[in-house]
Amino acid sequence: MPSLTDIPSEAQCRKLIRSTLKTCGHKILWPCNQDYGWCRICRKKIRPKAQTLFYGSKLSYRQLFGLVWCWQHRLSPGSVMAALGLSYTAIERWYERFRKALTASYSNGSNGKLYGVVEVDEAYFGKKRYGGQTIVIGAIEREPTPHTGIRRLKLKIIPDTEQDSLEKFIEDNIERGSLVVTDCHMGYNDIEWLGYGHELWNHSKGHFSGTNHIEQNWSAMKRYMMKLYGSIPTRNLSLILKEWDARHNNPELFLSPESFLGRVVPD
Repeated sequence: MPSLTDIPSEAQCRKLIRSTLKTCGHKILWPCNQDYGWCRICRKKIRPKAQTLFYGSKLSYRQLFGLVWCWQHRLSPGSVMAALGLSYTAIERWYERFRKALTASYSNGSNGKLYGVVEVDEAYFGKKRYGGQTIVIGAIEREPTPHTGIRRLKLKIIPDTEQDSLEKFIEDNIERGSLVVTDCHMGYNDIEWLGYGHELWNHSKGHFSGTNHIEQNWSAMKRYMMKLYGSIPTRNLSLILKEWDARHNNPELFLSPESFLGRVVPD
């Protein structure tokens, strides 16, 4: 589905959402004009909305299907309002529900530790003058993993930029023996003692090329948040980080609404 104008009809969207359900394995009978199905063997009634993350919703299947597609393609609330006729509050609530469903089924630790040449940097989210900034540290592989073609990414909120916090993140997420590329922050000074190679780039002198990939990641993340909220929020930041991690490491989840729904539908 290349654009919003290509969203299927109500009946087709209902059928596509039904196809993502995890049933008992027997054939399900779907009565005409009814929003439920029956399993002849188990004698169990199946309702598509009740068994997916759409439980309790009064929206049409076409609106729900379109909401998932818009979230996957990072459309702003203004575009979604015009296309689906929903309020900004409803769109924001559904986007958050999609993130929570993704968080419940996706683990960024499942991809293993990063290795090779790995760029590491920190970024600040929120307004400094109000003391509401949140520190996020990130690491990204410089070269794509051969069998996937993806530069794997790790993100985490940390309490401070002290040496202990930075070293713990590196040890938890990067294989020993890798070359870690950072700026000249003092907290990285002793990582050679932990079994890592270390390459420094002095940002204060305008030397950014060595950490270009992780810097681009921060820029893309903040543009995305500005597009959605008009600001850089810190509320629910952990959910947004988990979403961004999944978008980067598992892009197949965002190819179509069916690929996402098939992953997050409970057993």
